[in-house]
Amino acid sequence: MRWDFGQVYKTIRTSKGLTQKQICGDRISRSTLARIEKGEIVPSFESMIFLLDQINMSLEEFRYVCHYYQASERQTILALSEKHTSVIDNTELIKLKELCVSYLKNHHDIPIEQLLDRLNIVIHVRKFGGYSQDEKFQTLTQKIWKNLEKQDTWYESDLKLLSNILFHFPLDSVKAITPQILDSLEKYKNFHNIKPLQYQLLTNLATIYLYNNLIKECLDITLITLELSQEIKRYDYLGFSQIRLGICRKDDNLIKKGIEILTLTNESTLLKIMKEEVKKFR
Repeated sequence: MRWDFGQVYKTIRTSKGLTQKQICGDRISRSTLARIEKGEIVPSFESMIFLLDQINMSLEEFRYVCHYYQASERQTILALSEKHTSVIDNTELIKLKELCVSYLKNHHDIPIEQLLDRLNIVIHVRKFGGYSQDEKFQTLTQKIWKNLEKQDTWYESDLKLLSNILFHFPLDSVKAITPQILDSLEKYKNFHNIKPLQYQLLTNLATIYLYNNLIKECLDITLITLELSQEIKRYDYLGFSQIRLGICRKDDNLIKKGIEILTLTNESTLLKIMKEEVKKFR
């Protein structure tokens, strides 16, 4: 990691053809920016965000540039987590878990610790099923929930954790926390980055209701996922939601449309799962 981020900022600014005067406006003085770029002072967080906004760069991208255009070990782990947590095979998840364990030997990092907890849960569920009575597994899910239940609002990282342990709650508990889940997601309705997570969490919630024969509750949530899939233009999500909606409404035409979408997009694994669900509930 390059710690001469003032110089890095200056390099980016000048490459974009921006002067110090253009950057500063009436927000900060040119002399202050000059001292930041020389490494004489460290900007406050508020000032740093302002400066990055002026060069149209996110904090994450700036950190990437400071690593000589290479992802840090931490960035690599987080990027892999977004890529691999949706796959069915455990092989890549186990590799990611090993990266987390290795990284945490030398770093204190709460998000990576939480990611490791999530990976342990997902790997275990895929290997032994969602209702495992393994003592370590139960202890881990209880540990996560103990931390989450103290909060009156759940943020993105909390919702990721919740999505992974939701299937291990008693039905009454799921019913009780559903309003809080929906309220937390509503607060993020204009935050596009959270949309795939929102879909995953709501789908898990709808699945619990469906498998407990609470069709109205499943239908209400599935309508939200259908609208969400159209908003973010994910056709695998759209196909899934149409089939699920068709099951709830006993509408064979909707089921057929959903199957056609998954067939056309070569979602063979998901298609197999949904055909089995149709057979079970339709």
